[in-house]
Amino acid sequence: MDQIPFKAGDELTFNVTVCSDFHGQTSAATIQGVVSITADTTTVDYTIPWNGVLDAVTEGSITVFYTLTPSDGSEPTTSEGTIVQYSRRQPGGAVCGPDS
Repeated sequence: MDQIPFKAGDELTFNVTVCSDFHGQTSAATIQGVVSITADTTTVDYTIPWNGVLDAVTEGSITVFYTLTPSDGSEPTTSEGTIVQYSRRQPGGAVCGPDS
């Protein structure tokens, strides 16, 4: 995520759902990850785990949204969700993994 002014002490909670269809209707795995902001920044990264999450389906979709809990005690805000199609199938038909 870029160009959002995060402050030291803010907390971002990422909600990720991997689905076995391209429309985000059939959940195969979910995870919630928390990133604590340690310094003022406009960039935050969160890596979706492979084991138990990204390896849950060969083809489908991933939906993600986040909740920002500001360090100043103001009301948390939640982003709109984003959905992307996801496939581990290579052009030759083989299924890729973290080592391929």
